[in-house]
Amino acid sequence: MRRSDCMRTCIACALLALLVVSVRGEVPIYKQEPHDRITLDKANESKVFDIEPLKLTRKEIDRKLKMKGNLTFRRIDVPDKTFEIPWRSIVKVETFGELILNKAVELSDNGKFDEAFDYFTYLQRNIPNVPGLDEAVDKSLQAEVVAASKNDEYDGALALLRELRRRNPEFPRIESALGKMTEKLVERYAENEDYRSARALLNALAADFPQNAVVAHWRARFRDEAAPMLAEARAAADAGRWRRAAELSRRLTNVCPDLPGARELALAVNQKYPQVIVGVGSLAADFTPGRLSGWSARRDSRLLYRTLAEFAGPSIEGGNYICPVGNIAAEDLGRKIAITLKPGIGWATGDETLSNSDVAVRLLEMAAPGNPAYRLDWSDLLGAVSTSGVYKVEVELLRAHVRPEAMMQIVLVPKNHLAPSDDPPPTNGPMTVHSENDEERVFAANQRYFAAEAGQPMEIVQRRFKTVAQAIRALKRGDIDVIDRVSPWLLPDLQDKEDVSVQPYALPLVHCLIPNLKRPFMRDRTFRRALAYGIHRDAILEQMLGGKEIPGCVSTSSPFPLSTGPNDPMGYASDTTIKPRPYEPRLSIALADVAFHLFLNSPEGKASKLKTMPTLVLAHPSDEIASGACQSIQLQLKLLGIPVELRPIAGPIPARVPDDVDLLYAELATWEPVVDARRLLGEDGMSGDCSPYMSQALRRLDEAVEWGEVRLCLHRIHQICHADVAVVPLWQIVEHFAYRDRIREMSPRPVSLFQNVEQWRLAFEYPVEK
Repeated sequence: MRRSDCMRTCIACALLALLVVSVRGEVPIYKQEPHDRITLDKANESKVFDIEPLKLTRKEIDRKLKMKGNLTFRRIDVPDKTFEIPWRSIVKVETFGELILNKAVELSDNGKFDEAFDYFTYLQRNIPNVPGLDEAVDKSLQAEVVAASKNDEYDGALALLRELRRRNPEFPRIESALGKMTEKLVERYAENEDYRSARALLNALAADFPQNAVVAHWRARFRDEAAPMLAEARAAADAGRWRRAAELSRRLTNVCPDLPGARELALAVNQKYPQVIVGVGSLAADFTPGRLSGWSARRDSRLLYRTLAEFAGPSIEGGNYICPVGNIAAEDLGRKIAITLKPGIGWATGDETLSNSDVAVRLLEMAAPGNPAYRLDWSDLLGAVSTSGVYKVEVELLRAHVRPEAMMQIVLVPKNHLAPSDDPPPTNGPMTVHSENDEERVFAANQRYFAAEAGQPMEIVQRRFKTVAQAIRALKRGDIDVIDRVSPWLLPDLQDKEDVSVQPYALPLVHCLIPNLKRPFMRDRTFRRALAYGIHRDAILEQMLGGKEIPGCVSTSSPFPLSTGPNDPMGYASDTTIKPRPYEPRLSIALADVAFHLFLNSPEGKASKLKTMPTLVLAHPSDEIASGACQSIQLQLKLLGIPVELRPIAGPIPARVPDDVDLLYAELATWEPVVDARRLLGEDGMSGDCSPYMSQALRRLDEAVEWGEVRLCLHRIHQICHADVAVVPLWQIVEHFAYRDRIREMSPRPVSLFQNVEQWRLAFEYPVEK
C-alpha cells in the first residue's frame, strides 16, 4: 500500500471513530456537569436554558417564582457571560436532582429498568433529598416486578419484591405479592425435586409473615408427601432392608426433614448402613488396576481389587508401594524378593483363600509369552519362583531392579480359576457390584473382605452426571456427597461453600496424543512434527483453566509428570531443558505439505489416488476435559488444512491405539516412569511400535540398577521421544475432587479417590431449618 493510501485509510478510520461516538446517544445527565434548568414563558418563546446551579431549595425556588425581582444566572453554554431575567418570566425551574429523577422515571416508564437503576443509584448516593425520590423508586420496582413476572422470571421478581419490602415495609399488598411469587418458585423447585431450595424460600417468607397461607399450604403438602416415606423406611429398617431404608431416608430428609421421627430414622440408618453417593462423569466400563489411561477404571479398580503391590504415592526415589495382602521385602542386594502373605484372605465368591501357589502362578504367567498377563520387562527380569509353607513366596531376579514392585501390581485370582477371557476375575476388594444401569452403579460392601473396618461405608452409589456443573449443584444441595473430578475452570464455584472441601490428587495426569504408527501418515515423523507445531497448547490450556493459574497445570514436552512444586520429587524422569514445541502454524503447514507430497510419491500413495489431505480420526474419552480439548485441537488443525474427525470412546479406554483411528487422546498416569516408559513407548506400548533408538534406550532403562542411572536413561528417553515425536505431549493437569465435610478421614491427597475408602467415616449431620 502506498503512503497516500495509508494516510487516507487513517483519516477514514478517525472519521469513523467520531461517527461511532456521535451515534452512541447522549451522555447520561448524572455524568454531565451539574446544572439547573429554567423554562421561560410564552412571551420569551418558551426558551429553555441549562444554567449553573442556583443552590436553592425547592421551597426557596417556589417562593422566588411568586416574587418580584430578577434572576441573575450564567448559562452552561456561555459560562463567561452573566444574564438577568425577571423571576415572573420563568415558568419552571428544575434542579439538577430533579432533572435526574425525571429522566429516571421516563426510563422506567419505558421499561428501561437497568438504565433507570443507574439514575436512581446516583441520586440515592449523591442527592438523596430530592422530593419524590423514594416514591419513584418504589413505583419503578413495582413496574419491574410486573415485567419480570410476565417473562416468567420469578426469581428476579422475588428479589425485587424483597427489596421493595426492605425499603417500604408498608407498601400496599406486599405480603400477597411475596406469597404469590414465592409459590411460583416453590412449584418449580418441587417439580424438579429440589425440595431444599423450595423449603428455603418458604422459610424466608415465614420469617417475615409467619401466618402466610402459602407457607402453611406447602409445608402441609411436603409433610403429607413425606409421611408414607417415613412409614415405608421404618418398615424396611425393621426388616433389615437397610439399603431401601437408606434410600428412603435420603429422600425423606430432602422433602421434609422436620417430620417427627425422620431425624431418628436418619441417625439409625447412618449408624447401621453408612452410604456414600459419588457424582461421576462416566461409569467404569472395566476395572483393570494400574491402567496408564482410563480415569474411571483407575478410580473404581480400588473398590473391587487389592493387588499384590499397590502404588501408594510418590517418594524420593520412584513410587512408594504397599502390599495389602502381606509383606514384600527385597533381599540379597535386590536380587531376591521375599513375599509373605496374610492368612485368611479370600474372594467375594467361593470358599477359597489366597495361598502362595496362587501368587507363584500369577508371577510365572507374567513371564510366559502368549499369556494375557505377559510383560516383556518382567520376563527379562525373572529368574525363578519358589514357595515354602502356605504363605511364603521367593522370587529370584536375574539382576537387581530399582522398583520391581511396580511390575507386581497384579490382580490375584485362585489358581484354579478358569474364567472365560471376557469374564473378569473374582473380586477381593472392599466392594462388589450390586446393581447398575446407564445412569447409576451401586457398590455394596464385600462381606468377605479381609481388611474391612467397623464403620466403613456399606454402600457406594455412583451417579452419572452429564456435566460437572450439574454435579456441583447436586453437591451443594446435599443430593450427593462426593464429586470425583472437578473441571479446573469450575473450581471457583466451590471455593465459598462452607461445608464442602476441595482437594487435589497426589499426582498429575499428562495429556498426550498417541499416534497409531501403523497408519500411513502417522508413520511419518515429519507429519507428526506438523501436528506438534500446529496445536496451540498454551491457548487451549488457558481456556481449560478458566484463565487462572493452577499449580502444576502447565504445557509440557514430556510424557512423564513434571514437578508440581519445589518439594515434589516426581519430576525426575523429565529433562527440564526440553521445552514444549511452540505454536508455529506456518511451519506446521509446510511440514504437513512435505509429508503429504512424500506420501503421494510413495507406492502406497500412488495406489491410494489421494488428491487432498485425508481426514484424521482422533479418538478420545467422553469426559468434558478431553472432549473440549479435542474440539479445540480439531478447530486449530482444520485452519491449517488438516481435517480431523472426532470419535468419542463409548466403552473402556483401549490399552493401545485402535487400528481404525490415527490418534488417541490419552490422560496418562505415568507415575512410575521406570516401568511405565516401556508400557507407553515400547514395541508393545500404546502406539504399537517404536523406533530402534527408543527400543535401545528402553533396554538400557530395564538394565539400570541405580537411581542415578535410571534418571539419565529416562532423560534420554524423553529426548528421543521429543525428537521422534513418538507421542505428542500437550499439558499436565492436577486433578481435584470435592466432598462434603460429613465424610471424615478422607485422605487429603490420594492417588485415586477410593485409596483409603476403608477409613472413611460418615458423621451424622441433619439439616436444621432456619
